[in-house]
This record gives sequence, C-alpha cells and structure tokens, in this order.
Amino acid sequence: MPGGAWALALALMLLEAGNAQECSPGGHRLLESPHRSVHFDSLFLQQSAPQDLICDHSLAAGWYRFVIFDRPAEMPTKCVEMNHCGTQAPIWLSLRDSETMPAPGELKQLTACATWQFLLSATKDCCLFHIPVSVRNCGQFFVYLLQPTQGCMGYCAEAISDAKLNPCGPDEIEIEGDCVRQLSASLPPPPPGRPQIVVELIESRVFCRCAVDVSPTNNSVGFIIAWSRLSSQDVREELKQETTIQAFSLLEMDGINLRLGDRIFCTASIFFLEKPQVKSLATESQEFFAGIKLQPEMSTISEDGKEYQLRIESTIPVVCPEFSELDQECKISLRLKTVDQDLVFFWSLYPCRSW
Repeated sequence: MPGGAWALALALMLLEAGNAQECSPGGHRLLESPHRSVHFDSLFLQQSAPQDLICDHSLAAGWYRFVIFDRPAEMPTKCVEMNHCGTQAPIWLSLRDSETMPAPGELKQLTACATWQFLLSATKDCCLFHIPVSVRNCGQFFVYLLQPTQGCMGYCAEAISDAKLNPCGPDEIEIEGDCVRQLSASLPPPPPGRPQIVVELIESRVFCRCAVDVSPTNNSVGFIIAWSRLSSQDVREELKQETTIQAFSLLEMDGINLRLGDRIFCTASIFFLEKPQVKSLATESQEFFAGIKLQPEMSTISEDGKEYQLRIESTIPVVCPEFSELDQECKISLRLKTVDQDLVFFWSLYPCRSW
C-alpha cells in the first residue's frame, strides 16, 4: 500500500476508534483493583482476607478497561502463575502464533485462558478453561468485552510501562513502530489558502470541484472538505463532507443535492495523517452561483424603440447529449416581460455552447 494511502487508512481507523461507543468514557467501565496485577500474590489474601479474593463469576457482562494505581493496564498475553491477580485461577489473553493484538481502531475476537493446577499434580495447565473475549484498540488504550466466569476466577491486568506509554521523544511520532522526528507534530498545521470552486464536465456529467490551495510537496496531510449552499431563506445547508488525501473534492450537479440556481460554498481544513485529531482551522471559499446570470444583473430598458444589449452568462456548461446524437442544435429560450404587464415584447432562441 502506498505511504499516503496507508497513512490515510491509519487516520481513518483512529477516527473510527474515537467514534466507537465502547471507547467513549460512558461506553465502558473500569476495573481498578490493584490486586488484579500479575505481580500480586493472592496467597496473602487467602490467609488474611479470603473475602477479598477476586471472583469474576458475578461480573456483569460488558466492556471494561483496566487501570492499576491510576496507570493504564492491559490483559497479559503470557501464562500467569496460579494464585496471582487477586485470585486462585488467573485469566490471561492467549494469542496463537498467527494472532496479534488489534491495530488502532480495530476490533478482534480473541480467547482468554484460566490457569489451574490440580491437587497432587506436579504440572499446571495454563489453559484449562477457555473464555471468548472481544478486544477493541481505542488508540491510547484497549477495552475488553468480558463475561462472567464459570467459577472463582479473575481477569488479570499488567500496568503499562513508561517506555511503552511514551516510546518516542517529545518531538517524535510513532509510525509502524518507528519513532519519526516531526517538530510540528503537536502543533496544528497551518490553514490552507482559500479554496476555489470551478466547474468541469466528466463524461457528460457536470461536477463542481473544490480545489484546496496547499503546497504540492506536503504529502503528510489529509483534508476535510465540506460543501454547503444557501437556502432561499439564506440558511446554510450542508450537502456533503469528505475526508481525503487529495487536495480537492467533487460534487455532482444532479438536480437533487446540487441544483441550477444554487449559491454554494466549500470549506477545507488540513490534518496530519499520523495525528488525525490535530487539524487546522477551516478556510471557506467565495460564493459560487451555479446557473445563468444576466450582465448587468439589473438594467432598465425603456419602451422607446431603441435596441438594448444584455449579456447572458452561464457559470456551468450546458450539456445536450440527446440533441448531439440527433444532430440537432441545442438552444435556450429567454422571455422578457414588462414590469406591470405579462406582455411578451421580445422572444429569441440563443444557441448554447456545448462544453
């Protein structure tokens, strides 16, 4: 996958993770007991306070996030010895040879295992019980879809080290496991120049193009481009929003979303592909009138027998494919009326340009 496309895919995954309900503060619950740590010896609880042993058979099914001493934590992915994590049968996340933890924004169905050792047995079974667990990577942390256990078992957690929390320096960002120096990673990119709306014809279909003014050498950014129009009551109506790595967006004049006579605008902002949440202020285009205009727009024509010239100008191409196939001339009819009477005093057919 090309670098720009991969970076956009990563940015969209991060945006999707941010929009996942289970990643929001109200979408999951916290498991904060420090006894869940893989380093906690449960034998101490069995001797002093057996009522405090963790038994997740009464755990309500749902999404959970692990925290130990106010530090983010994750389920371990290696076998945990018995009598740890505040319980007798600790539960850990088993990854097969071909399995990995989900990437940012990704959801995976994995399997957890419970460790147990029978009395008088010299060996332990790291995976005596199997429990399905769904894992979502929310970008900065994992959330787990957990269910009640069959007996007195407990889900384990391991606090994330400082090196894993901050693997890169303050002026670096992580890309595919490598730290890449980027001095402006924490600062928003500068806003783009004023976007321009132009019209083009693509296979006999009319499109408006919102072209963003940006440096052609900057290929580490993406764009959020939004289209809107003014209603007859001068109320702004949003038509479309697009996230793209290309410095333009197309909107078809289909007679539904975009109609003849509409006054349309587009706005553009820039974001870093590696940090999609860091984006610039939006810049708006000038108003573009999609239709036919009279030049000058207002003119007084007296009924004095003299000839007056007015200029008719179309801001969009007039497409007549059905007439072209029949070898007929494509025309527009214009009718002028007096102010106080519905009296036609000038009638003409103007041939149109077929763009």
